[in-house]
Amino acid sequence: MNGNIPDTFWTIQEELSLFGGACLLGIPAGILFDLNRLFRRMIPHHHRLTVAIEDILWMLSVAILLLCYASGFAKGVFRVYYAVGCLLGFILYECTLGQPTVTLLYKVLVAPFTGFVRICTKGWLRFVQNNKKYLHKKVFTQNCLQHQDKKVYNKGDKRIKKKKRGDSDGKKTKTSGQ
Repeated sequence: MNGNIPDTFWTIQEELSLFGGACLLGIPAGILFDLNRLFRRMIPHHHRLTVAIEDILWMLSVAILLLCYASGFAKGVFRVYYAVGCLLGFILYECTLGQPTVTLLYKVLVAPFTGFVRICTKGWLRFVQNNKKYLHKKVFTQNCLQHQDKKVYNKGDKRIKKKKRGDSDGKKTKTSGQ
């Protein structure tokens, strides 16, 4: 009968090592939280609903971390002190390494991205300001492309005589003697 019951009882040393591991699990939870904060800095959120959804996704990811820890190291048994240890590790991480990590990740990940966006935005604004008359008045289609039936090059030339009625139209011309 003892062979069918799984061994879920640990010594104090094993439980302390599992609690220490759960405290160390707070570090990846803190890094995920910092990545979430960086994402909020990159893309401002105007609605509380999107912030709430991101927080719920972060909590689900921490829950998955805890369940993977319990199944990998604690023989599939989840204890409350794993969550307490993870919370304690998260608080210690945020109080000690959280802000320097955010600053470093911001300089490595966010700053080049925002610099690239600023360069593209300045280039686009300069293009729009330099080409306002073309963008607003449709100059390209109206003035540059002329219709073939309109002969613009003859319009102001005084040397070209106007056609008289009947010249080369196939109509008879009036003569004064007939």
